[in-house]
Amino acid sequence: MVRPLPPPQIVENRFDDIDALAASALAWDQHYEQIGRGRFEGRLTQFLMGDVQLGRESWSPGVLQRGCAPAGTWVFGLPLFAEGSLHIRRRPAPPGQLLVATSRDDVGFTATGPSALMIVVLPTQSIDHWVQVRRGIERLDVDLPSPRWQVPATEMARRAETLSGLLEVLTTESDDLFGERSLRNVESQIFEVILGMIPSAEVIEPLHSRARIARAVLSLLRERLNDPPSITELCVLVGARERTLYLSCLEAFGRPPATLLAELRLNAAHRSLLHPEKDISVTAVAVRYGFTHFGRFAAAYRHQFGELPSVTFAKTRGSRAGTRE
Repeated sequence: MVRPLPPPQIVENRFDDIDALAASALAWDQHYEQIGRGRFEGRLTQFLMGDVQLGRESWSPGVLQRGCAPAGTWVFGLPLFAEGSLHIRRRPAPPGQLLVATSRDDVGFTATGPSALMIVVLPTQSIDHWVQVRRGIERLDVDLPSPRWQVPATEMARRAETLSGLLEVLTTESDDLFGERSLRNVESQIFEVILGMIPSAEVIEPLHSRARIARAVLSLLRERLNDPPSITELCVLVGARERTLYLSCLEAFGRPPATLLAELRLNAAHRSLLHPEKDISVTAVAVRYGFTHFGRFAAAYRHQFGELPSVTFAKTRGSRAGTRE
């Protein structure tokens, strides 16, 4: 049974008191010390969906942080910029390292100069489910020291900017984003960005099994054109890990499952704009089909159909008005 999501909570503020910054984060118990000279300046933006959190935190000069992630969760940090060095649990963090701490760890984070981080908090049970379905890993043992996952620094920067853009949309755009289905899509995007860095332990299925999986994927997507499943749900429904799913779709359709899903969502949005419901908007259609960044939705839509979604919508409304006359 899927747990219902509570209404989201948002914290957004600037601080000239380091203790006020530490105390303002919801569901956290943490303490900061300033390191480095100068007047303290900090900023926190935090978006909470139950046990899942997405936030951006910045400070100047440096800080020394202690405390733990909220109970039953893991916390992940992706640097946006750092003028000095970063350290996690008394070890230097090189560029491209995902900063990770469990609720059993002291965060033990140090930034020696002005810095900004994207911060994600995910519940342990949801992480275990994701890595089982997508990576073939039984579970991530919270009793062991937090892992050190490394990706190229450019890839880490790209993922951090993706999360930053998502947070900006969530804190500035329409309340249409706060429906249950839209928040599920947001949650899925956050999991993709963070846990997508975990290496796979999967053994790839043989070719004939991949063909069967591709047929099952196509059947599912045809049945759910107006409600396409996430990659994680697809893995569960067809009984395949992510790597096998990827190869199966690439061999059968010439594109990976994420691209196929995106095209189907665009097609569903296109149909909705061609045959709009009463009082619906382009924004509401985008959100309905999982597009939370409206600029990217418009660009992808134009690339797919040769015109902006607003143009399709305007043509449809104009045609209807002419018919009534």
